[in-house]
Amino acid sequence: MNLELYLKPVDFSGFELPKWAQKKYALSTLLEKNRDKIPVDKAKIVLIGVEEDRNAISYGSAVSPNKIREHLYALNRIAPRFKILDLGNLIVGQNPSDTYFALKDVCEYFLETGITVVILGGSQDLTFGISKAFEDRFFNLVTVDPKLDFQKGAKTIDSENYLNFVFKKHPNLFSHVILGYQNYFADALELNHATDLNSDTRRLGQVRYNMSEIEPYMRGADIFSFDLNSVRQIEAPGQYFASPNGFYAEEACQIAHYAGMADLLKIAGFFNLIPALDNDELSSKLMAQIVWHFIEGYYFRVVEDPENKPQEFSEFIIEMDDIDLPLTFYQSRKTGRWWMKVYNQNNDTDHVFPCSQEDYDLASRYEIPDRWWRNIRKLNQLAK
Repeated sequence: MNLELYLKPVDFSGFELPKWAQKKYALSTLLEKNRDKIPVDKAKIVLIGVEEDRNAISYGSAVSPNKIREHLYALNRIAPRFKILDLGNLIVGQNPSDTYFALKDVCEYFLETGITVVILGGSQDLTFGISKAFEDRFFNLVTVDPKLDFQKGAKTIDSENYLNFVFKKHPNLFSHVILGYQNYFADALELNHATDLNSDTRRLGQVRYNMSEIEPYMRGADIFSFDLNSVRQIEAPGQYFASPNGFYAEEACQIAHYAGMADLLKIAGFFNLIPALDNDELSSKLMAQIVWHFIEGYYFRVVEDPENKPQEFSEFIIEMDDIDLPLTFYQSRKTGRWWMKVYNQNNDTDHVFPCSQEDYDLASRYEIPDRWWRNIRKLNQLAK
């Protein structure tokens, strides 16, 4: 694939570091050095900006990729030999659909090469373009958003209804999780519809109460889509939603760090920053730090698989009276993380999914975890 047909390279000379930054250790210095030394196919992770917001309900995020870079470049590098590249900005199409297809082509290429992609948006409907790269394979999606981004009967896509089109066009979407929604922005019928589509929803308070519980969702994800509107306005004024409630800045960074650590996560997108609304560039600085935490999480990623290396895991089997088979759990001896086995009776196959210690604790009290039910229901649907 000729990436030059899709991407405009970064001009590093156009980004001046602030006086407090240490140029020797700045991320921009590492990225500029890597551009000349590391071939694209040798990179571990790549950054791509997408200057597209024509389907947004509020314009202005198209200029955010370079604004994020301005503050991201000043932050310290993760490690001196980290194989990370900034490939510049995607060349947008004559219309948003053309941009979606170009984004699909680029993401598809990196899926095949096994390189993780970080998308600097742009509006969140770009998540639809990313999802098109998974048309021939099952995938899992995690979105961080104050609302559900479903709109019943929507005929044209925008940044507030893109999930309609993801679900409509992708029957191969295995699971979807919405983190941080706020109940006063979500109607009960919308929540029921999300359940019907096998989406799992976690309210802002649920996530905040036990942040570590979101880690299994991230570990099973292929796509991570972060909406800046999920952060409360006082900490991120550069947004159109402008809610007094939402994630705190450090919580947003922690979520991104979990996403970066996720074993299977292939593409992460960061969307809906509007620099024109950004007082003192606070939101741009925060988005840069959120992206930085994702990159750091990726650097410390530990890939584990109970099926391929069972000797590295402890196995726990719990007999359940309510079902005709035991629940099997695995715990990593290295990281302490948990997985559960789900047996699909329709085709006599086993599937292992990420889970939490809370799931194991529930099973130990002879209560079947919701995560087990959701996975077995989806497997049964796919087998029909």
